[in-house]
Amino acid sequence: MRLDHVNVRSRDLEGMRAFFETVVGLTVGDRPDFDFPGYWLYGAAPGEAIVHLVGIADDGQTPEPGPVDHPVDHFAFRGGDYDSQVAAIRKAGLKSREVTVPGRPVRQVFVKGPESVTVELQFPA
Repeated sequence: MRLDHVNVRSRDLEGMRAFFETVVGLTVGDRPDFDFPGYWLYGAAPGEAIVHLVGIADDGQTPEPGPVDHPVDHFAFRGGDYDSQVAAIRKAGLKSREVTVPGRPVRQVFVKGPESVTVELQFPA
């Protein structure tokens, strides 16, 4: 496994994008056609997006509306063996949610841990 990205929720999506562009030097790049607003930000080296931004609001139109007391939504890891990871999650009695990324051959497994820390595991679909 390796760290894939960090997901950040924001009420000020444009301000958050500008912050990461200015302070870290990231640039907006390709993002799947999700049904909610956001950006994927890339570093100078070729590769995958390292920060995913998700716009949120209390309008019922964006995922997980509500306070942004904890803007870092989840950490994502890529790699490993899907069957053994899912078996370990089930054996531990943890609930998970699986999603296939629109237009990408990526299967995601989301697991909430202690103190609401959420981990996303990514595997080939």
